[in-house]
Amino acid sequence: MKPKVTMTAWNQNDDYVVTAVNNHLLKVWNSRTGQLLHDLVGHADEVFVLETHPFDSRIMLSAGHDGNIFIWDITKGTKTKHYFNMIEGQGHGAVFDCKFSPDGQHFACTDSHGHLLIFGFGCSKPYEKIPDQMFFHTDYRPLIRDSNNYVLDEQTQQAPHLMPPPFLVDVDGNPHPTKYQRLVPGRENCADEHLIPQLGYVATSDGEVVEQVIGQQTVDQEEQNLEPSVLDGMIRQLQLEQDQRNGADQESASGDPQGGEGTPRRG
Repeated sequence: MKPKVTMTAWNQNDDYVVTAVNNHLLKVWNSRTGQLLHDLVGHADEVFVLETHPFDSRIMLSAGHDGNIFIWDITKGTKTKHYFNMIEGQGHGAVFDCKFSPDGQHFACTDSHGHLLIFGFGCSKPYEKIPDQMFFHTDYRPLIRDSNNYVLDEQTQQAPHLMPPPFLVDVDGNPHPTKYQRLVPGRENCADEHLIPQLGYVATSDGEVVEQVIGQQTVDQEEQNLEPSVLDGMIRQLQLEQDQRNGADQESASGDPQGGEGTPRRG
C-alpha cells in the first residue's frame, strides 16, 4: 500500500507537526528540521481528526473511523488517555470530528451514529437534563428546485431559510416537551401553547405512511376549533391582492401595441 497523508496538524507552539497516514500510524515531526521524532501506534483505521490543545503544546488529540479517541503526549511519543466509542448493539461508531473547549478542560466529538460525545472534568449531571436523541423535524424533509433553480421545501414550497424555527423531535419523529423546544433559536420566549407541534401523516416514496410534524398549532385552536389567526387571514388577503395586481398588469401589457387606435371594445 502506498502511504498517503490523511490529516496534518501543528501543535500549539508550532514546534511539532503531526501527520496521520493511511497505514494507521501518526508521525510526529520536528517542524524546523523535518526530522521524524515518533511513530504513534494505536489506531486501526484511517484518522481524519487531529486537534491540538489550546494552550498545552505537549497535547494532541486524534480520532478515526475505528472509533478510537486518543490523547497523546507528542513530546514523549506516548498515549495519555484512550476512549473507544462502542455503541451497544451496533458495534463501534466512527468518530468524524472533535474540538477542544477554549479552556482546554473539555472536548466534544461527533460520530457516524449522530451522537455528541462530551469529555472532561467534573460532573455530568447538567447534561442529563437533555434528551438522548435530538433532531429537527425538518432534517430529512425532501427538497425541490423551482423554475429559477432555487431550493424549496417540498411540503411548504418555502425557501428553507424563510421557514419558521423547526421543532425538536426524537429519532422516530416524536416531538419533545415544550421545555426542550425553547432550546431552538427563535423559540426562546414562546408561550407553551405555541410550542405544541401539529402532527400529520405523510406517505413515503415506498408507500409507507408515517407520522410527521407538519406545522404548528395552539392549544386554543385545537380545543375550541377556532378559525386560523387574523395574521394568517391578512397574509392570504395580501397575497390575493398581489395576484390580482399581477393579473391586471399582464392584461394591460397584452393590449393593442398601436396605442388603442383601433376599433373600441365594448366594456
